[in-house]
Amino acid sequence: MSTDAREALLRSAGRLFYAEGITATGVDAVVRSAGVTKPTLYAHFGSKAGLVAAVLHRRHEDRRAELEAWLAPRPAAEHPLAVFDWLQHFYAERGERGCGFLNAAAELAGPDGVAPGPDDAARAEVRAEKAWLRGLLTAGCAASGCREPERLGSQLLLLLDGVAGRAVVEGREAAAEAAVQARQAADVLLSACR
Repeated sequence: MSTDAREALLRSAGRLFYAEGITATGVDAVVRSAGVTKPTLYAHFGSKAGLVAAVLHRRHEDRRAELEAWLAPRPAAEHPLAVFDWLQHFYAERGERGCGFLNAAAELAGPDGVAPGPDDAARAEVRAEKAWLRGLLTAGCAASGCREPERLGSQLLLLLDGVAGRAVVEGREAAAEAAVQARQAADVLLSACR
């Protein structure tokens, strides 16, 4: 199987799922955009649900690499606030629809929010992304001398997710400003936790 076709499908689906929504984007639109056939999509991913999970996995890998590169020159104790700086930068340049993981979670939730089904692998990717980010924040809080790093890491993730919500409701520019405000709130929380 062609890795070029797989990459084209991941790029096209990632762009379309983020811009248009997962449920609103059919496989016909994805294969047309990628310049491949439906059998090629199914050969690589098995189903649309498999493609969604793969797109979210790739998005996580990309975001992780980008954020880790942003944080690399900074001491670990500075990471929690630097994440908010990265977020402000992200929304200043892109991120029109907020957090792709939160958007996916909202679209893929069953009637009770966790009903098993074909989207389980995609939901697992969302949970993995958020767990990784919470862990990154927690490690930075611990390095900064915070007494309760797990609790503060969770609180900081709530602030980050709130910024993503602002992007959905008010747009990318409002989210960039919200990231600055969230950083200020995070600084207060970090100071109080030491």
